[in-house]
Amino acid sequence: MRIHRILICGALLLAATAALAAPAEQQLRQLEQRAAKAAESSAGEYAREGLNAAGANIAAARAALAAGREREAIQQAELAEARLNAAEARAAEKEMVEKVAVRRSELKKAEALLERYRQGEVN
Repeated sequence: MRIHRILICGALLLAATAALAAPAEQQLRQLEQRAAKAAESSAGEYAREGLNAAGANIAAARAALAAGREREAIQQAELAEARLNAAEARAAEKEMVEKVAVRRSELKKAEALLERYRQGEVN
């Protein structure tokens, strides 16, 4: 009877460990896909350092998961996700700055044309 309890507890422990590893594995897969998409987008151009750091964290998470350190793997995955978010935010900011610069240039041209109309230089 006691052996059955020990075996049941062992089986439950193994099932719980597998349940923890599966979400971590799935999360890593999603992060890798997201990092690949970000590398092909503007984040790859504007925030290469952040993407490289996130990739290093993903690799560290994979190594920790392979070594059976699920908690460390989850922490590394969360750090990778935070770095991906930061890289995407930096890229979006730089894109917006470029768009604002283009709009300012267009506005200055329009203001110059308006001033020429006011002075009667343009027919």
